[in-house]
Amino acid sequence: MDNLFPVEVSVVSSNELCDYITQEYFPNELIKCRLFYRGVHDIYKVIVGNKEFYFKVYRQGIRTMEEIQTEINLLNKLKVSGIEVAFPVGNCDGKSILQFNTVNGTRYGVLYTAVGIDEFDSIEETSKLNEKLGSYIASIHNAWDKCDPEICKRNLDQHLFIDNSMEAIRQFSNVHNFDIDFLEDVAKNLKKKLAALTTERPQYGICHGDIYSGNIRLDANNNPILFDFDFCGNGWRAYDISMYAFPFSMGSDVSTLKKREQRKIEFLNGYNKVRAMNESEVNSIAIFIPFRRIFNIGTLYISFLQNTWGDCAVIRNVDEDIIMLKKWLELNPIF
Repeated sequence: MDNLFPVEVSVVSSNELCDYITQEYFPNELIKCRLFYRGVHDIYKVIVGNKEFYFKVYRQGIRTMEEIQTEINLLNKLKVSGIEVAFPVGNCDGKSILQFNTVNGTRYGVLYTAVGIDEFDSIEETSKLNEKLGSYIASIHNAWDKCDPEICKRNLDQHLFIDNSMEAIRQFSNVHNFDIDFLEDVAKNLKKKLAALTTERPQYGICHGDIYSGNIRLDANNNPILFDFDFCGNGWRAYDISMYAFPFSMGSDVSTLKKREQRKIEFLNGYNKVRAMNESEVNSIAIFIPFRRIFNIGTLYISFLQNTWGDCAVIRNVDEDIIMLKKWLELNPIF
């Protein structure tokens, strides 16, 4: 065939990647490499002797070399500050970012250290654990506040989370019939709320961007360790803590509202020991639940994952999130 049919999403061969990683990082070592997880990006588990690593192959067209380098620079800032996270590993030439050609263009890859020994949800939730996590996240925010603001170009703001997401949602309404008027109304009200928030440090600064239990592991002493900093950017710190401290699912079920409030109190007890949040910040946390939900629907489901999941899964997620968001706003009337 002279012309190859275009490909939107491809999966790099684990076997070929095993040889590539051996050559780049571990010459003369016997390693194992298997596809571990597919999401926005593809994650491969790499085993070298008794050590584990994770090689992230970034989806083509979503992250630029500059954006990935920013992620690495921010992780290295935390390393200098003595804060434990999943760190990038350089290859034999000291390069953190590798690039290679695939059938659908240039892909980037980074090898990361494996962290912790247990998943965050593997143990019982306690006030001590929530306070530990709060203090840990605050220490990350404080460390990043010592960085030059220009180190990070991406903004986790209205344009990225609301405007871009709503544009994708409007286009998807031509494919699937859902309550777009409801989402338009939520977006409009969110913009009014966001306009009243400060964009000055320390209330607004570099954030992880995706702090939930799936991106946290525990060490032998049950200390939390974050990984997957792919969403990092400048944003409201109230947003950065909202997904764990004030989770969407707990706010959509009347039976878990008390548990959610207790989690928030415990988390903030720990956070405020390191960086005190003012009253307006605390009061703004709830705003970021529909803020993130609009982003999930428009950007994650519709824009990023449609050509991985297909419309069947996207439609299911969109419909379920709209139902839950309506219930959430009934139980949490923030507008």
